[in-house]
Amino acid sequence: MASILLVEDDELVRDMLTQMLERASHQVITAANGEEAIEALKNSNPDIMITDIIMPKMSGITLISEVKNRHPKMEIIAISGGGRLDPTGYLDLSESLGASASFEKPVNKAALLMAIDLLLHGSQEKTSGN
Repeated sequence: MASILLVEDDELVRDMLTQMLERASHQVITAANGEEAIEALKNSNPDIMITDIIMPKMSGITLISEVKNRHPKMEIIAISGGGRLDPTGYLDLSESLGASASFEKPVNKAALLMAIDLLLHGSQEKTSGN
């Protein structure tokens, strides 16, 4: 089980992902934009952050950069539908800024859960020194 900060401005997508993650026994903290995510990080220390890229108030790109500066070991997964542009460019940029994985919307649920498991397993190995 992981503690996951889910940052998504689309309420329907946020609710759907929250339900999917909770069904997989993860604890989910939600934020509707990057500013809310920064506030949530002041009161919690999630294992993983999943963030949309195109959001109002603070983009996911800016959020990833800020979170990596403040929490360099935080595992981040970026998701994007791309808006008017192809999401691949945004997702490539998110990975260059420190996202561990990225997915185009609609997100493949099985692939997302697998990525979370792999990131958790990898960070546990780092912590235990294996």
